Amino acid sequence: MADDMTRLAIDGGLPVRTEPLPAAYLGTSVLGGEEMELLMEVVRTHLPFREYGDGVPHMVKDLEREARAYFGVPYALGTATGSGSFFCAMAGLGVGPGDEVIIPSFGWYTDYEAPVMLGATPVFADIDRSMNMDPDDFERKITPRTKAVIVVYFQGAAHDMDRLLSIARAHGIAVVEDVAQACGATYHGRKLGSLGDVACFSLQQNKIMSTGDGGLLLAKDPIVFERAVRFHDLGFVRPSLAAQFDGQEQVAPFAGGQWRMNEFTGAVALAQLRKLDSHVLSVTRRYHRMLKGRLEDTCPGMRFRPVGDPEGDAGIALYMDMGTPAQAAWFAKALAAEGIRVGPSSGCTNLLHTPIVQTKAQAHPLLPPFGPGWPGEHVQYGPELCPNTDDILASLVCVALVPGFGERDVDDIGTAIIKVWQGRPKEIFLDA
Repeated sequence: MADDMTRLAIDGGLPVRTEPLPAAYLGTSVLGGEEMELLMEVVRTHLPFREYGDGVPHMVKDLEREARAYFGVPYALGTATGSGSFFCAMAGLGVGPGDEVIIPSFGWYTDYEAPVMLGATPVFADIDRSMNMDPDDFERKITPRTKAVIVVYFQGAAHDMDRLLSIARAHGIAVVEDVAQACGATYHGRKLGSLGDVACFSLQQNKIMSTGDGGLLLAKDPIVFERAVRFHDLGFVRPSLAAQFDGQEQVAPFAGGQWRMNEFTGAVALAQLRKLDSHVLSVTRRYHRMLKGRLEDTCPGMRFRPVGDPEGDAGIALYMDMGTPAQAAWFAKALAAEGIRVGPSSGCTNLLHTPIVQTKAQAHPLLPPFGPGWPGEHVQYGPELCPNTDDILASLVCVALVPGFGERDVDDIGTAIIKVWQGRPKEIFLDA
């Protein structure tokens, strides 16, 4: 029996874990009475629209007010989707045809589609082993057309934001923070979302705060904010949002879309924000410290994903850097055989491999930035533009850490990782 327990499951031994781990969801795993209470208020009062009704709706307005206080920024806008917040951010910054927006190769479709929807040309920058944008490649990709950069905080952590912000400021480039996977995380004491010019959040099913779908935009400049507000609501500035800048409108109306948040979404988001630290991040950070500390003590030579501020990491994912794709592939397969789910709670992808990016297809072929005569007409996208991305992504192995786990679950994850690390084969791992 002892041999069966020490032999790797991939080699016929008994797995560490036979019971499936709880679902790897974050905000949705703590949905409960707080959300229900606020939702029922919306139902009882018959006030589902954020601006008016037979009474005074307040859920979205309260969310925006409490978000401004939590993140330490002067302006906040609830949106119907996370993607909608990005479209509004581009409009707020005045991004348009002829402009370039630098985005990371490893991101989500919205990071690419938001500039394209406003007619700007996306330019891809490589990532480093933090899995976030490489500041060196960001600097190399800057041209006179560069208007903004979208910085993705993948799976709860920033890396070298001091340098990236310094480069952007030196070139007059607006910084848009993609905080979709890092709500509540910090960087040297400052909330992610308060470092750049505009910040965008997703409240989708997989996110740290979840309403099923929904988004949040933060801004520091009143004109940028007013433009974002107008774009999100058919060119209008409604009273509850005008109040954020004391009714001092400075932007003439222009055509917009419709990405308004309703009071049902606002109610759930408000409850989720109020329990973000106590119910989610306090748990995931504790699990992350427990697991990483144990592995540092028992797995000599194991390397981890570098982050710019370990204390500020949201703690939702532990990434182990196996050095090479071959080593990572074996480790992930062996860990899965031990009954441990491998992979993050939400994902990104190398966008340069995706058909949407490679074909540059749009709703109409004449539209900017890729239509005839527009600056992106002859741009070609492929993975060779960011040659480090695939190798880095294939060299790391992740386990998700979520509030739905118990300490036994985290203990089993650690036991399995230690077992696999200690049993790794010399023919694959040269340092074994």
